[in-house]
Amino acid sequence: MPSAAVTLDVAGDPFERGLAQGRAFAADIADHYAALLASFGRSGIADPGAYVAAMLEDTDFVDAIERDVPHLLREVEGIAAGASLPRDAVFVLQLLDEEWAYRSRVHRARPVQKCSSFAVRGAGGKETWIGQNMDLGPYTDGFQRVVRHAPQGERPGCLVLTTAGVIALLGVNDHGVGVCVNSLPQLPSAREGLPVAFVIRALLEMNSAAAAAARCRSLQHATNQHYLIADADDIVSLECSSAGVVEYRGRHRDRVVHTNHPLANADPYPPGEINSVARLRSLEARLDGKEATLIGLMAALSADDDPANPVCRLGGEGVISFTTGSMIAALRPRPAAVEAVVSLGPPCQRGYRPYRLSR
Repeated sequence: MPSAAVTLDVAGDPFERGLAQGRAFAADIADHYAALLASFGRSGIADPGAYVAAMLEDTDFVDAIERDVPHLLREVEGIAAGASLPRDAVFVLQLLDEEWAYRSRVHRARPVQKCSSFAVRGAGGKETWIGQNMDLGPYTDGFQRVVRHAPQGERPGCLVLTTAGVIALLGVNDHGVGVCVNSLPQLPSAREGLPVAFVIRALLEMNSAAAAAARCRSLQHATNQHYLIADADDIVSLECSSAGVVEYRGRHRDRVVHTNHPLANADPYPPGEINSVARLRSLEARLDGKEATLIGLMAALSADDDPANPVCRLGGEGVISFTTGSMIAALRPRPAAVEAVVSLGPPCQRGYRPYRLSR
């Protein structure tokens, strides 16, 4: 059974932060890795262990990690040491989107569309709300965690929603910078470059949305991913892939809504993207032209306006993903604290609980 502790505060150098996570969640990290392998088996992969070994042999993400964010690899190594697991097992847990991209290239697997996000300026332009449903597989249920990192030197403190053993799925830092993500399976990926989890944490090290966007543009992206970056004054939407970075500028300067198909220089409602378009339309209908309130934003991420393609996803037959977790954060000018609400699982079932990140 997963442990009862779901929130952890960590500090120290990167290895020490990883070590604390590994020790606190040791049994759950091992179970999470076993559940991941079992999910591969259910998808038709005959030998999940051999498949993982082949993927690690056929890809090279470590060079980009060592070049751009070596301290985060030390954190992964600390997690592995704390959980008494091989580094490769914990490293594979970081490669959620990279594994899907690899499977699509090598096994011609059908890409999974997952995650719905938004960033919306509040009334009077005094704050920005950023939020996301993180859709993964049902095998992740029970392993949801919230990790709060203390500041270190020039790196801000941050609050990340994640799963046991993973360095981040999305998050916000104590400078009021929020980062959310959406898979864009239509765009190209590569066998090398920086994986998504490491990009997220790299962006959360920046002190403004503009600085985070500049860093995002400078990175070599391994995987097709949309990064929604915001602070109290700015919203930036970047569609990234191994081919480069393209900025999406929506119809409204004060809001961006995104699901799982490219919007920059493209039809926002392509006929072949039924699930992604349905979720996009649901969020647009609930957010466009309305004053942003926490109650309204929670309702938007809990919606099932199209029951066949809901924003809040429960897994099971007819739904290809599961909402592993959800976060909404209010980004305000300093010195106001960053306030967030988090759901550990589908918010339409489990609701939200509050978190605070002091400055």
